[in-house]
Formats: sequence, C-alpha cells, structure tokens
Amino acid sequence: MKRFTGFLLAGLLLLTAAPAWAQQAYLSGNIGFGIRPDADFSGTTVDLQNDPAFVINGAIGVELNPTIRIEGEIGLHNNTADLLPFSANEFTFSMVSFMGNGYFDIPTQSPLRPYLGAGLGFAVAGVEEENIFGATSTDSDLVAAFQLMAGLGYDISPKATLTFGYRYFTTSDPGFNTAFGPFETEFTSHDFLFGARFRF
Repeated sequence: MKRFTGFLLAGLLLLTAAPAWAQQAYLSGNIGFGIRPDADFSGTTVDLQNDPAFVINGAIGVELNPTIRIEGEIGLHNNTADLLPFSANEFTFSMVSFMGNGYFDIPTQSPLRPYLGAGLGFAVAGVEEENIFGATSTDSDLVAAFQLMAGLGYDISPKATLTFGYRYFTTSDPGFNTAFGPFETEFTSHDFLFGARFRF
C-alpha cells in the first residue's frame, strides 16, 4: 500500500507541473448524491441499510489533446445507515478519496460532448456509531478505491464547460472497530453529479 500511495502522489505532483507541456490545464468541481446499496455486515446475519450519500469532489487536470484528459481528484462521500434489525444503532460513514483519473471526450460537431473515464486511488474510510443511549464511537481505515465515469459536457464558452455525470465508485472492504465490535462492510456508491470545468 505504501508503494502504491507513493506512485499516486508522484502522479499528482506531475499534474501540478503539467501546464508547462500540456495543451490546456483546468480546475473542476462536482456536487450531487450517491445511492449506496444495502451492505453486508461481516460476522453477523444483519445488514446495513444505507441512506443516500452527499457527494462532492474537486480536481486539477490537463487536456493532453482535444479528446484525452488526466487529473488528480479529491472527493467526499457521506451518508448515514441503520443496522437492521437493530434500528437503534445508527452509523455515519465518510469516505475521503484521492484519485488519479483519465477521461476520453467523444468528439462531436456541437458544444455537447459525451465522455467516459476511469480512476484509481485510495480513500480514508471513517465511521461514527451512535447507540440508543446517544453514546458514540469512531474508527477509520485506509482502503484502495476505483471508479468508472460517464456523462455529458456542454461548452458554454471556450474556457468553461458544464457537466452532468454518473460514477460507479467502490473500494476494498473497510474494517472498523466500534462499540458494536470489530466488523467489515462493503462500500459501493452510484453517484449522480452536476459540475463545471474551468480552463486556465
């Protein structure tokens, strides 16, 4: 994991130097929501029933040519979940991700441009558990992360693009140790995001 983290950080540092050789640098941001399927709760016969997640991310990247983009991205997922059938236990999950992404912008003869993308990186998964008495406990774990993206961009000017997209975001199973006890669970989210990209 340390070697993988080093390679990813090196890639992000290259992005900060990219304007010297790239055609166009940009900043982007997205906000929206994620649908998290109910998840297995290891070592038990109960499930986590996940509420919709709040999702936000930002990135710095470069357009290598009119169709290829690469970027470094920081993102946040946050949602609550109930442990069924023990509904008195509520969990709040957070996922801070650090991703290296690549995109292919499909060329068209209009300002509307579909895109496809994929990303690889790592994330810090956190959990806060609150029981029926109001007592809380927290823990975190470092996990590998992967995502696939598809969506539409609309050029409103040569320097700005509005976007709407879907992301499939998933990680290796994070493990936690709370007052409930040690457990692992799945983390997958289907994200729907509105955003903008600004070239400079």
